[in-house]
Amino acid sequence: MNNEVVARSVPGGFSYVDRPPGKYAVTTATEVENVVTFQLAAGESKYIKTSVTPGILVAHVTPTLDFPEQGQSDVSHLRYVGPQF
Repeated sequence: MNNEVVARSVPGGFSYVDRPPGKYAVTTATEVENVVTFQLAAGESKYIKTSVTPGILVAHVTPTLDFPEQGQSDVSHLRYVGPQF
């Protein structure tokens, strides 16, 4: 996120970060880079979903911005894989 590693894409998992309002870019990289950008308002939650597609050498991980209702629903079926506090 904005050139800082904040999470890993793990099948069946989710993680989160708290950030101040502003413009953000989430980049995933394997043999190619994919980016999704968004504006975050105060008190707002954004949900970034990653999907995997076959590549020439390795799979490509693609981030997409999800609707809040869908993101909340998806998270309820996933396990937390972020840093332990």
